[in-house]
Amino acid sequence: MAKFDDSLVAVTSRSFSTNQFLVKKLKESYPNVSLNLTGKTLKENELVKFLANADKAIVGIEIIDKDILDQLPKLKLISKYGVGLNNLDLGECKKRNIQIKFQPGSNKQSVAEFTLLLMLNSLRQVHNNKTEIIEGNWTQAKGQELKGKKIGIIGFGNIGSCLVSLLKPFGNKILFFDERKFSSAEIDKFNDKNLKQASISEVLSTSDIVSIHVPLSSGTKNMINKDAFKQMKESIILINTSRGGIVDEVELYKFLKNNNLAFASFDVFEHEPAFKSPLLKLDNFFASSHRASLTEQGIQSMGIAAINGLGD
Repeated sequence: MAKFDDSLVAVTSRSFSTNQFLVKKLKESYPNVSLNLTGKTLKENELVKFLANADKAIVGIEIIDKDILDQLPKLKLISKYGVGLNNLDLGECKKRNIQIKFQPGSNKQSVAEFTLLLMLNSLRQVHNNKTEIIEGNWTQAKGQELKGKKIGIIGFGNIGSCLVSLLKPFGNKILFFDERKFSSAEIDKFNDKNLKQASISEVLSTSDIVSIHVPLSSGTKNMINKDAFKQMKESIILINTSRGGIVDEVELYKFLKNNNLAFASFDVFEHEPAFKSPLLKLDNFFASSHRASLTEQGIQSMGIAAINGLGD
């Protein structure tokens, strides 16, 4: 990491900007820093104004497209806070010789643990229980155990493979789909005889729980669509802690509306904040506000990776 780089570094991420440890570490090498302390995700003109004089930027989920880049002639480097580059127009950055730095897997443990949490909650559905008690309803609703369920993982990168290690004590049969063909030796490294690579069709049609862990791209946009839902069990549990837009939310709504045994838990939506999503009105849908990676440890890991990425 460079020492005392006089570049202006603008940090768009809210969680980074309010983390005293990360800000201190950043200023040790880059004393000229601008932080997003507005408490909101910057968009369009606000984002341009914030980044206007920056030489380098640490960016979270903010959308940096051609229109934004056209107004940022000084920007020379973007370091990604977190994983997933779908919010950055990589082609336009390349045209402008803007370097893109990111470290895959910096938040894998936090996201994998949150995914496990959503699986367990989807099976037991305790998220409304405190409210029921306050309202005088001492419910005794039954749930299901995770043990014995067949798990399908779509995308077997850092987070998908980390999830396998967390699931090991439950003894689940796990099928994973990934575009890359894994060798037997690679799979054997997980020391799990219940782990198997499979086709997307087999994962969708035989799993009790399907968890999504692929990046959003032109190839994965709406990959979980009407045809995919037709292949799933009526009692499927669908988890998405990856990116909004991978699941067709219109078709998801129809599927859940017509299959009350199914359940979905999403940490991400195609359009965020998702205050007006019709999915929120369904009893068999649970949502969180894009916070799977937000643990103290996860933020620190992502933040240090982003700081390291500022160096040449």
